[in-house]
Amino acid sequence: MRVTGGIARGKKIKTKKGPSTRPLLSRVRKSLFDVLGDAIEEKKFLDLYAGSGAVGIEALSRGASEATFVEIDVECVRIIRENLFHCGFLSKAKIYQKDVLQTLLFLLERENFPFIFIGPPYFKDLQNKTLDVIQELNPYQAQIIVQHSPQEKINLKRQRFEPITQKKYGDTYLSFLFKKNKSE
Repeated sequence: MRVTGGIARGKKIKTKKGPSTRPLLSRVRKSLFDVLGDAIEEKKFLDLYAGSGAVGIEALSRGASEATFVEIDVECVRIIRENLFHCGFLSKAKIYQKDVLQTLLFLLERENFPFIFIGPPYFKDLQNKTLDVIQELNPYQAQIIVQHSPQEKINLKRQRFEPITQKKYGDTYLSFLFKKNKSE
């Protein structure tokens, strides 16, 4: 895998071997950031269930001011650090080796993330559980991208989310949502 755009374009990204991870393919990452465009520049990016860190690294390469990675797997966290170092982004990153749902409470109470990427393991309903936490805690507007299987449904009946678009790439869906302020 390689970074698809920005200042680190072409740099290799290591991934954990085996079926426990499902890295977002380069063409899907490129499409994701084509949708986000220049809006990501100088903004904070939160990469949840980060795996190799490829999505957050892509955000940094394309101009994000900072990326925060949350991943519970020890080997994945080591790989994220290596990838950040290799791409020259270690100083612009925060890495939490913790459970996403528990750490998310801590992060959203302290920081504003205009962009949040959710890429959990499939078929565990973690997408919806993560969206529930974001809905309740994040008082700011945010664009949220959810990676999921076509067989999984994202519950969009939350009062503070507006669906923007959904894109299908083989066996991967990316659902783009806009989260409104709590006061709206």
